[in-house]
Amino acid sequence: MANEELESKIKEFIDVAEKFPETYREKIFEVLLINYLRGIQAPKEVPEKVETPIPPVIPPQKFVIPIGVRAVLQQYNVAEENIQKLFLVEGTEIQRIYKLTTTKKAVAQMQVALLTALENALRPGGKFEFSIEVVKNRCKDDYGAYDVANFKANFNKNAKLFKGLDDEEHVELSTDGKPELAEAILAVAG
Repeated sequence: MANEELESKIKEFIDVAEKFPETYREKIFEVLLINYLRGIQAPKEVPEKVETPIPPVIPPQKFVIPIGVRAVLQQYNVAEENIQKLFLVEGTEIQRIYKLTTTKKAVAQMQVALLTALENALRPGGKFEFSIEVVKNRCKDDYGAYDVANFKANFNKNAKLFKGLDDEEHVELSTDGKPELAEAILAVAG
């Protein structure tokens, strides 16, 4: 932009502003000059509107019973449909839906332990194992089957069903525990 052109425009804006009462002249001049200068500046590049693609809705994966669980079910003649009676499974999410029918706390406690091991085995990369604390809380809070005086003793009486009762966070089912698991599935699934 040449200085002469700017000077010419400023004189023009002064002439226009002088046509108005004195109190408005300065403001009118200022507005005219700012608008003129904005108009001659190179417009900033406006980035093209980038549309973000909408991710496709992926339906949940069909749940497939892990091969280790299927092997136990087949070995002890338990139909795979019983899993659906015990758990609601969608993708990798598993929710317990079973209710215990026994009124004996010792039996209920073992069923909760065995079915918790099954629930963990159904998860991707899972094992037939459980935490004593989780079983205790489920017996206490969900099933009213917690026997304070005999809780630990009941596990010790049934020690042959489990490997490693010493590690209370990772108690695994033993080979003797798997037929008991099959019985618990059939008893609870009805």
